[in-house]
Amino acid sequence: MIMHEPASGHRPGPFPVVHILGSLRTGGAEMALVNYLKAADRENFTHSVICLTTAGPLARQVEELGVPVMTYPVRLRNLPQAVWGLAGQLKARNATVVHTHMFTAAFWGRLAGLVAGVPVLVTTEHGKEPWKKGWQILIDRMLGARTYRQIAVSEDVRNIRIARDSAPPERIVLIPNSVPVPEQPRDPERRAAVREHLGLAPDQPVLGTVGRVVDAKAYPVLVEAMTDLTARIPGLKWLQVGDGPDLPALQDAIAARGLKDVVLCLGRRDDVGDLLQAMDVWVMSSRREGLPVALLEAMASRLPIVATDVGGIPDAVENERSALLVPAEDPAALAAAIARVFADPSLADRLAAQARQDVVARYGNTSIAHRIEEIYRAGLRAKGYV
Repeated sequence: MIMHEPASGHRPGPFPVVHILGSLRTGGAEMALVNYLKAADRENFTHSVICLTTAGPLARQVEELGVPVMTYPVRLRNLPQAVWGLAGQLKARNATVVHTHMFTAAFWGRLAGLVAGVPVLVTTEHGKEPWKKGWQILIDRMLGARTYRQIAVSEDVRNIRIARDSAPPERIVLIPNSVPVPEQPRDPERRAAVREHLGLAPDQPVLGTVGRVVDAKAYPVLVEAMTDLTARIPGLKWLQVGDGPDLPALQDAIAARGLKDVVLCLGRRDDVGDLLQAMDVWVMSSRREGLPVALLEAMASRLPIVATDVGGIPDAVENERSALLVPAEDPAALAAAIARVFADPSLADRLAAQARQDVVARYGNTSIAHRIEEIYRAGLRAKGYV
């Protein structure tokens, strides 16, 4: 076990925080960590990241922030050795806080944290995790009893953890994801340059999506809606940003509907901020969500939003006030809402302005970072560290 100072003796900072997750691939949970690190308190805490599979494409962004990233692959068949080795990595960093992200990392990171005697264990619950089996829920319950706090990114996720996973309500707190908020959300020169680069006319109607191509995002529903929209809105284009295991199937569905010339599948991109400039309407067709970072980025970019009324989406945007929300799995309703925004510029502007105002007030990086760090401080205070 790691040797910590007695609870009665305060330890001077900065306090080492180790973040553990599967990888720094391009995804909402991973981007949420990057956004936090951009605003993190570097005076009172130091940060490092351990990835349990591969580093992933976002690792470079994290390292450019001065945060070291290492890969430590783990396998269930080598569970004792893997936990002991990961615990050794935590000891080497003299970790005082281990903060894990998503189920797999929460399993390995908390086990290793307990073996290493890390004083404060924190998890962030990024989604509903509907695939969990009974044994996984039981493991979460057991480790949750030794976890200082679980952070839920939406009220929906928090309620599921309490009802299904029996998380103690007093230990699971709601702290949403955050985004950096650009000072100039709409830049006509950047918009013109990006559109020219993509081969889009200055006045061409463009809707956009940003996200991993996985079942939860329900992109086939939007494909079906697009067959209606292209008849209603001449020249309409769809910028599809993101990759994932279902991308080939999505491309097949697009081709089957005769939409290959309408949809630009751009794959994973590092210039999402620029691509948002080229869009007129931002769309999310998901069947389930936590609190999507991509949604917050669209709000910060002052885009009118059409989204499904699922998960944490209605926590961030309100129907008819800051977005148009429609039922999931309803391509006709989705098409109607998108068409309505394109047909009514004053509605589009009102929704976009309110969404921007809300994201600045509630989801800015700095304010959310302070709330996370107060959990670290409270946990360390309870252990006599501060």
